[in-house]
Amino acid sequence: MLRICAWVFSNCGCHAEAAGVYRRLIELCPEGIEFYRHASGSLAQIGQLDAAIADGRTASDLRPQSPEFALHVGSLLRAAGRYDEAAIYLDRAVALEPDNPSALCELSAACLARGQGEAAAALASRAAALTPGDSGMAIRAAELLMGCGRAGEAAELLHGAAAAAPDPRLLRVLSAAEMVQGRLDAALEAVDRALAGAPDVAEYHIHRGQLLWRQGDIAGAAMALEQAAALDPASPELKRAQMNLYLAAGLVTEATAVGGELLHRFPDDRRSAEAVMHVLTHRLDAIEGEYVVLNDGSVRGMRLRRPPPGMLERLRSQRRVIGALIIRETRTRFADAKLGYGWALIEPILHITLLSVTFAVLMHGRPPIGTQFFIFYYTGLVPYHIFVHTSSGMSHAIIGNGPVLQLPPVTTFDVIAARGLLEIMTDVIVAVVLLIGFGAIGLAAMPDDLWSPSVALLVTAALGYGCGYVNAVLTVFFRSWDKVYGHVTRVLYFISGIFRYYVACATTPNLAGRMPLAI
Repeated sequence: MLRICAWVFSNCGCHAEAAGVYRRLIELCPEGIEFYRHASGSLAQIGQLDAAIADGRTASDLRPQSPEFALHVGSLLRAAGRYDEAAIYLDRAVALEPDNPSALCELSAACLARGQGEAAAALASRAAALTPGDSGMAIRAAELLMGCGRAGEAAELLHGAAAAAPDPRLLRVLSAAEMVQGRLDAALEAVDRALAGAPDVAEYHIHRGQLLWRQGDIAGAAMALEQAAALDPASPELKRAQMNLYLAAGLVTEATAVGGELLHRFPDDRRSAEAVMHVLTHRLDAIEGEYVVLNDGSVRGMRLRRPPPGMLERLRSQRRVIGALIIRETRTRFADAKLGYGWALIEPILHITLLSVTFAVLMHGRPPIGTQFFIFYYTGLVPYHIFVHTSSGMSHAIIGNGPVLQLPPVTTFDVIAARGLLEIMTDVIVAVVLLIGFGAIGLAAMPDDLWSPSVALLVTAALGYGCGYVNAVLTVFFRSWDKVYGHVTRVLYFISGIFRYYVACATTPNLAGRMPLAI
């Protein structure tokens, strides 16, 4: 009856009651070895680790031929930090069952804690080799290999496991292994794949933000941490990451505020206390005058005020900010598409190609001017695209970069300028690619006077740039302005020189050659 009660209590999660019943069974039947084992398991569940170890050792010593008993007590000893004793029982478990991956991993962890890195790495690799399809075991073995300083082997193991089963947890550990090796791009790719499978895990967003911060993309890191905050706003790891990011961006006041909130919520967390101390030390360094540093009690003298930056230094700083914003735009504009920023180049090329083929069929292969429809529409649509893409693309520059504008070096001028320059550069690249393509298929597309069309494109880009600044400001005050402007530019498309010339020549052939092409 007592056995049945103990079994029911254990299966119902009432481990304290189950431990009491097993203790009574031990008193009634001291030779019942399995009672010691089950009592050890129940005591471990309720946190009485020392009592659980005592009963577990008794069970394993009374039945030394049982690998499960040895593995159980060895795991408990390792969890209690008694690594030398744990190694004795785990060695016994591995000797009795050499192909048990759990026993191999537990022994590997014990060896790692004892400073036996080579033995730990060999055991972890062996455990992973025994379970090629088990992502959980691959993760555990990879973590042990990284602990042994073998991040390359861990990454290789995880790459193989991810090819068979792309588990988000496995990809997250792979990202850590790549980060340890300094391969930040590969680490970012791995955590992006993990987020694709598990977008609601806040820790993945935090890790991604830390990678972006290491790459120098502070704006991207801020957005990643905002996504993590939306999922788990009370996470201490998130608060520490935000504090470090604020400090890197020069927002010492904001970092100090987050540090105060962190200490209030987690007063006994050592890592949080160390992070806040780092922020406080940095803030004390920024205060002028004589003061005492908390951690060493030394007195420092007055700090000299830094001279204000000159014009050239300010221009260099703004150039770096705009360059960083352009890189961010290329990464975030088509973040959900596999081709990424490549779509920005492919779309206008397909537009011009499709339009040229369509009208070539309608007009039996003969354009109003020249002999090739591709060149005819190329000369009209490229200036149109430069103007429209620049002026319309800059409309959402302010409202679409709210988090970035919180950083001190970034201004509204910078975000608008970066968006406009990116649009201009994109269309110029498209124009060059098409020009090279025309030459590759044998079309004489290179103009005799390259200077005149280049100046015309430059003036068109400047006009679109100016209109873009106006649109960006109007969109802030009138959120529907971008839709109004979109309809205006569609009308401009159909009253442009290409369509007017085509219609005029199609209806009045005598006008061909006399009507100038006006774009």
